[in-house]
Amino acid sequence: MAKKVTVYDISKELGISPSTVSRVLNNSSLISEEKRELILRTAEQMGYTKRLIKKQKGRAIITVRLFLPQAKYSYIHLFYDIAELLEGIQQGFGENRVNIITSVNDGDVSLFDSKKLGDIDGCVFAFTQPSDAMEERLEERGVPFLTLNRSNPEHNYVLVDNKLGMDTLVGAMHAKRGSSLRPCFIGFSQLPSVSEQRESAVAEACRSRGIVFDRSRDVLLVDSITQIRESVLPAIETRGYNGVLCFNDLMAVSLYQAVLHKRWRIPEQFSLSGFDNSPMLQLMDQRIDTIEFSLWNLGTEAGLWLRSRILDRSDLVIQKALQGNYVVGDTI
Repeated sequence: MAKKVTVYDISKELGISPSTVSRVLNNSSLISEEKRELILRTAEQMGYTKRLIKKQKGRAIITVRLFLPQAKYSYIHLFYDIAELLEGIQQGFGENRVNIITSVNDGDVSLFDSKKLGDIDGCVFAFTQPSDAMEERLEERGVPFLTLNRSNPEHNYVLVDNKLGMDTLVGAMHAKRGSSLRPCFIGFSQLPSVSEQRESAVAEACRSRGIVFDRSRDVLLVDSITQIRESVLPAIETRGYNGVLCFNDLMAVSLYQAVLHKRWRIPEQFSLSGFDNSPMLQLMDQRIDTIEFSLWNLGTEAGLWLRSRILDRSDLVIQKALQGNYVVGDTI
């Protein structure tokens, strides 16, 4: 008997990742038309036939697996109330009963082996992304998934509008300081995908207003919070920055605390902003200006999309940026 052609055979033949091949064979519209045609043509030439996956259409309870970041990224948990996310996902499913199982995204794909897969109807990756192996397994098995606050042009996702949020904060600083504004951005190397998006948004917001901002000089990238005092404070002092836009609220709070030790005054000496509207900001004696986005809204959008894919068998694509709200504080 001839060996059955698999997704991996097509992947090897074309030098394209198995997940991308599987996505095309499962009718995803997220792949470019040129690549789609190449994959479909090659699959036909190689004699590929799609394996049928039985779906339990009449199941009374839908099961969704929610993946969260590993413990080594524990700082993420300072910002988000997971209960709010769970409520949002359930809201998105409406009156349909949904069982949400939480897992740590440690790359383990064994939970999708054998009969275990039949219990999982869809997946949500919150503040994390699937590994290549995980992505391939999900695509191969036809399990719909999306990411929250992480973007990939070949994935379905919902995230906060980083561009609009940073533009709002730059605009607020510019309105306060006018042509004298000399801004910098504190980025975080441990979350490059998000940090780079927000950095780029700051650069574009400055450029549109004629504000001098050199990404090779005015981006202060840190690997850990301890570097705030060691490298960021000296740069602010020696380079004369009077507007500091932080990657997130944790960076902003850490900088604020370091500034207190130097007896600097905010916003007199420089304007300061965060991003995310963390609950930790409520503990500050000065309210840091920030951008708030609703975890409930993210969850609701995820639930609505999964419901459409699972129950209605739709091919709906979602790549959506939700507008955050500017929370006016005392630091700009």
